[in-house]
Amino acid sequence: MERALEALRKPQTAFNNVQREARTGDIVVVNYTGTCEGKAITEIAPTAQGLTERKNFWVDIPSHSFIPGFSDQLVGVRAGEKRTITVDFPADFVTPQLAGKKGVYEVEAVEVKEQVLPALDEAFAKSYGAESLAKLREGVRRDLENELNFKQNKGIRNQLVRALLDRVSFELPETAVAQETRNVVYDLVQENSKRGVSRQVIEEQKEQIYSAATQGAKERVKVAFLLQRIAEKEDIKVSQEEIAARIQTLAAMYQIPADKFAQDLQKRNGLIEIYDQIMNEKVIDLLQQNARIEEVPAAPPEPPPTNPS
Repeated sequence: MERALEALRKPQTAFNNVQREARTGDIVVVNYTGTCEGKAITEIAPTAQGLTERKNFWVDIPSHSFIPGFSDQLVGVRAGEKRTITVDFPADFVTPQLAGKKGVYEVEAVEVKEQVLPALDEAFAKSYGAESLAKLREGVRRDLENELNFKQNKGIRNQLVRALLDRVSFELPETAVAQETRNVVYDLVQENSKRGVSRQVIEEQKEQIYSAATQGAKERVKVAFLLQRIAEKEDIKVSQEEIAARIQTLAAMYQIPADKFAQDLQKRNGLIEIYDQIMNEKVIDLLQQNARIEEVPAAPPEPPPTNPS
């Protein structure tokens, strides 16, 4: 509850200028210029303009998104003070030309700002549309309970599928596995590309990607056959009304007119995918209703991270 309320307070943080020395938890607004091996950083890494010079740049103490070790050396600085900061660029630094090298920064502290969270009071509650602080707490608790229930339900369903995979063994059609492997490889490559992984790195890791994809594909094909067989045995059907309702839901989520969304699905033969999704959900619903569920003690929650003093 307290962590959730803190997360709500964070966006309303006030940043107040202070005339004292910077402490852990403060923001320091700085001007800086950086060099590496006695040269401007852009001479070594032409695209790293932001690492060479910035004006009025906000740095958290400590910072988890800027150069490691930079913000730690701002502790104790006052507005108007100048410092020379030396950093070691990590071996896996995002700018490879600087990886493993030393950088030297001439830094001027323009302002020191103290972060002040809003009070947990009625005004704060109303800023989130709640009638009172008590009502806000009720809403937060309800959201947390829904999140917990969702996670527990998802965990149970994943365990059901895993139990099916472990208990049933049969030969898989090679053509189905090959097709699904291609689908999984495509998904993995797309996911890595979105994360900023270069084509060269993907090419270097293609054997690992293909190996992981093949294993994932075998499991997906096996699950599909198992759920289909259970659906046949239990006479589980999917109606046109259920398909139409799912299309309406997806169209609303993607903010596309339902008719156009349905037409797009038909063009790429996506209605079969919608049918299979609903069918699989209904089969797993049946399995969950008939499963013997054993309650186990919850793992202790991880303590929240603490700022070093």
